[in-house]
Amino acid sequence: NHRPLQAADDSAPAKQTPEQQQQQAQAKQALQAAQEFVGSWRGVGQVRRGSTAGSWLEEADWAWQFDKGSAALSFAAPKAKYFQSGRLLPGKDEDRFVLEAREAGQEDAVRYQGQLDDSGQLTLTAEGDSGEAPARMTFRTVAGGDRLLVLLERRLGDSDRFLRMAEIGYTRKGSNFGQAGVARECVVTGGAGTIAVTYNGETYYVCCTGCRDFFNDDPAGVLTE
Repeated sequence: NHRPLQAADDSAPAKQTPEQQQQQAQAKQALQAAQEFVGSWRGVGQVRRGSTAGSWLEEADWAWQFDKGSAALSFAAPKAKYFQSGRLLPGKDEDRFVLEAREAGQEDAVRYQGQLDDSGQLTLTAEGDSGEAPARMTFRTVAGGDRLLVLLERRLGDSDRFLRMAEIGYTRKGSNFGQAGVARECVVTGGAGTIAVTYNGETYYVCCTGCRDFFNDDPAGVLTE
């Protein structure tokens, strides 16, 4: 008896072309400025500073996301008051970024564009009418990257003025995550390595599940790069 020939395994990921590799490397490099967003966060939202009236709790997870020829920083916040998921992408110009954020139950994303200033503050403004969602969001990290502050604002009429809606103060889960001086470095992005991966009997570290999956798809290629 002869066994039938088995079809080739199509489950292995297709290799990227040199052009796709270059595009992905450029996107990854552009997003390095927002590397401190990566990680798991616990947050408290406040309508007014110093007041618990109308406050709420939420959590968010930021991770690298790699597709053919592209890279992004994605976030998931299932119980967030405003956006439950989204992706931060590099813009066309240096220090410009695009955020595609989705509200619960909405298929269409609210699209924001903005710029990172010299102090590391990222300000993103909605394209067109954002509806009930914030018209502008400002992100900044403090305390050595252990705190992430997100200011949410609405537009005042048709003007270029904005008024505070709320501010979310996130604290990074765990200790010493993302601080300078951490010995273990992510082999994919250079961030703080907190997840162990292995290849050929050697242990390496990555900073998030997105980088873990990217490494496991082609560990030799990652290490060569």
